[in-house]
Amino acid sequence: MSAPRELRVAHEVACTEAEGPFRRYALWTRGCSLRCPGCCNPGLFAPGDATTPVSALARAIAASQRAHDVEGVTVVGGEPLEQLAALTELAQETQKLGLGVIVFTGYREEEAARLPGFSRLRAAVDTLVDGRFDARAPEPEPRAGGRRWIGSRNQRLIHYTRRYADPALWSAAAGGADVELRVLPDGAVETVGAPRLVAALARALAGREG
Repeated sequence: MSAPRELRVAHEVACTEAEGPFRRYALWTRGCSLRCPGCCNPGLFAPGDATTPVSALARAIAASQRAHDVEGVTVVGGEPLEQLAALTELAQETQKLGLGVIVFTGYREEEAARLPGFSRLRAAVDTLVDGRFDARAPEPEPRAGGRRWIGSRNQRLIHYTRRYADPALWSAAAGGADVELRVLPDGAVETVGAPRLVAALARALAGREG
């Protein structure tokens, strides 16, 4: 009998509209060897030691489905594919709940396809957003025709099902937030959403504090 899978998770948000179409449960994995220049999450490059059982994450997602009626799960990083076995198990558990799965990766799909076990993940994912972030070619703003939630123009939306295949879901016409500002129970403030807007909001907040 194989040991229970565990995932190195940096952060979770139980319900957000700023990490993909519809209401979503979002989680950020730790660890990335790609280390794209200009990455919005350089603090997640190091893998760290703390892990969370996939079974616990699946229970949290199910609770969010009941409490918030989330439509799906988004996994970002770090680099999720560097924890492929645990990520696959989480995607499969999410699929059993009837929820959609979106995974953001810096790997091109052609590279990912060479990773042992990627075909199992692909069968449990609705949409893969692939490609290294390129700070020299940022995605245009949605109001200028760019895709929402996408960092740079080279990144692709690869749809394995029709669930998120409608281009309108990724356009300015789609509902939902591009960035969210949250006040946590301890009074801390966190931002979730499009990296450019998160960075701009962080600068604005820092300026006000100064």
